[in-house]
Amino acid sequence: MTDRKRMVKIRKKRINSVRRQIDKHEGKILTEKGRLDTTKDYWKREIDEKFLKQIEEDEDYLEKK
Repeated sequence: MTDRKRMVKIRKKRINSVRRQIDKHEGKILTEKGRLDTTKDYWKREIDEKFLKQIEEDEDYLEKK
């Protein structure tokens, strides 16, 4: 029971931190000029592949209560 409660707390924090990271990446898309390794497409792909998938998995876990 305590493990489940702890995991819920951790996942809620992780969702918030990932959303903040998405905001940072979107800010970089708007403000930074693209370089060789960090183009605007790179930041968009990073958001789509990593962050949105992570949030979706965590929200699914929280719904299973």
